[in-house]
Formats: sequence, structure tokens, C-alpha cells
Amino acid sequence: MLELFRAHPAFLRFWLAQAVSQIGDRVHSLALIWLVYHWSGSASAVGVILIATSLPGILVAPLAGMVCDRYPRRLVMICADLVRALVVGALAWLAHGGALALPELIAATVVISIASAFFNPAALAMVPGLVAPAALLRANAASQLLVGASAVAGPLFGSALIALIGVALAFAINAVSFLLSALFIVSVREPARRVAPRRGFWSELRAGREALSRAPLIGALMGPVAVVNFFFAAVPVVTPVLAEGVHDAGAAGLGMLMACFGAGMLGGSLALSTRHRPGERGVVLAGFLVMAGCLVVVALSPWLALAGAGLVGVGLGLSAINITLITLFQRLLEDASRGKIMALVTALALSLQPLAYGVMGVVTDLIRPGGALLVSAAVMLLITLWVARLQALKEV
Repeated sequence: MLELFRAHPAFLRFWLAQAVSQIGDRVHSLALIWLVYHWSGSASAVGVILIATSLPGILVAPLAGMVCDRYPRRLVMICADLVRALVVGALAWLAHGGALALPELIAATVVISIASAFFNPAALAMVPGLVAPAALLRANAASQLLVGASAVAGPLFGSALIALIGVALAFAINAVSFLLSALFIVSVREPARRVAPRRGFWSELRAGREALSRAPLIGALMGPVAVVNFFFAAVPVVTPVLAEGVHDAGAAGLGMLMACFGAGMLGGSLALSTRHRPGERGVVLAGFLVMAGCLVVVALSPWLALAGAGLVGVGLGLSAINITLITLFQRLLEDASRGKIMALVTALALSLQPLAYGVMGVVTDLIRPGGALLVSAAVMLLITLWVARLQALKEV
């Protein structure tokens, strides 16, 4: 990875921006989920706040993608970071004064979701311009490495903060992380590119669909990926219930389970960071199988430590799938439309997730965490068979 950074210094600064932002995000997510579950004691309430984290971003994704292709992506990312810093800073101030309640938390979460909908496709579209084509897989693995590392360190750090000081500081740290991220992005020189022509909203949507039709594999994968995301939503909904309601481990237990999931993502990123181009089909199918098997382990585990080990495997499988598909999509898409297509792909892949958070919250309350996870594991096995039959994936 050091070789990658030495050869691509602009990507190193971009990577550092992601690093500080990811750590703050993980601390924030833990504080958010813990606060809601602590207030309500209900998986359904956790599902509602998770809907607020995803649905607004999905709804604005088409507009966000057009903005990413029409304006400098670096500027889009900086503006998104500043908006998120302001909103999370306000949460920290309210929490410190004892005035934070669920309506304010939901409203702030909606704004953060919208800002992230602009930041994420801009970042994904920008990466191929910062590294050589041969280094694209390693660059994506390095970015996903941050996701895993922050998912390990963030919950552990966050659970310690919540236990010792409270949620106000956790929110404040996330606000600072967004400011630091913006400062790093300012120092990244965006490569010159052909800017997409200015068109009306519906013309832009038609252009996006046409560009997507020229990459039939991406369209073919959207259905199975959306279904997997629906049933994977059981994991973040169930995790606080496992920690507090099943194993009686409190915030420390929640932090440990979230860190185990992050450790798995870290392992998957490390495994792919040294490879130039894996067999995409084999990695994706293996990732789905590993996730399904490890969800069964988590569902049936009588011990918190074994549930954590299962979540390591879930994170490993998810990381391998994410890195492989992101790299494949970036390779198949032309730069002028990459922003809008990545935003559209993200929106389609996550389209069922808001509904899933609500449904899985109710399902978890009705049949307990183990039942919800077993249902998810069974569906992932069926999805593996679906993806294995895709002819377009066999041909890449």
C-alpha cells in the first residue's frame, strides 16, 4: 500500500480525508444507535432512525449524481463535509445542554443523509482519476481498508466515550472529523476531465439510463444486490438487541460486536489490497456464501464472543463483495457520466433498505434476533444461486 501512496500522492491526501471522516462516522453511528435503543428499548425504533439515515439519500441520489458530473467533484465533497460538520456540531451542542430529543435527532440524521448522498458518489467517481488504471483495485481496497479499520476502532473508542463522558463528545468528535476531511480534500488537485453537458433533469435521467444500458452487467446485478441489502438490514437492527437484550453487555458489548464486524471488513480489504485483479465472479459468490454461513453462527450463538466471531465473517464477505463490485463498475463506466451512474447504482442497490430497516425492526421484535438472522441467511443462499446463473458475470 505504501507503494500505491508513493506513486499517487493525490490519492494519499484523498485517503487521509476518508480516514478521519470514517473514524468520526463510526463513533457517531454507535452514539446514534445506542441513544435510540437506550431511550426506547425497541428494535423498531432503531429501524426508524436507520430509515432516516438511508431514505433521504436514496431520494436525492439522481440529483446528487448530476451535480457530481456537472461541477468539480472536489467542491461537492467539501460542501458536503461542511454541511455535515455544522449539523453534527449542533447535535453535540444540544446533547451537552440536555436538550436533545428524538425529533431533533431524526431531523439532523435526514440532513446528514442528504449531504452524504452528494459526497459518496463524488468520492467514488473521483478515485479512478487519482490512480493509474492498474492500481484501481488496490486503491478501492485501500479505501475499504479504512471502512474496516474505522469500524474496529470507532465503536471501541465510541463505547469508551459514551461510558466515560457521554454522547455529546462522540458527536463533537464526528463534527471535527468532517472539518478535517474538508481540509484534506482542499489539498487534492482534481484531474482535468470532460464535464457533462448541462441538460434538464429528465434529460439527465435518460442519459443515465442510456449509459447504464451500455453496461448490462451492472443492471443485471442491481436486483440481487438490492435484495441482499434488504435482508442484510437485519444486522444493524439486531446488533444492539443482541448486545443489550440478549447478552446484557450494554454499550461495551455493542461496541465489541460492531468492532468485530469492522475487523472482518478490515481483513477482506487487506486480502484484496495486494491483488491487481481477482476473478470477480468467484470473489462475489464466495462473499455471499461466507456472509450466509456466518449469519447462521451469529443467530445460533449462545455467547457474545461467538456472535462477534460470526460478525467477523459477515464483514469479511461484505468487504470482498463491495471492493470487487465497485472496481468492476468503475472500470465499466466512462468518466463523464460516472458520477450520476454511481449515484444511480447506489440508489438502486439501497432502494429497499429503508423499508427493510422498518420491516426488520418489527420482525426482530416478533421472532427475536436469531429468527431474523436465519431468514436473512436463507435468502442470501438463494441470492448466491441467482448471481451464479448470471451469464454477464461469467463473461467478465
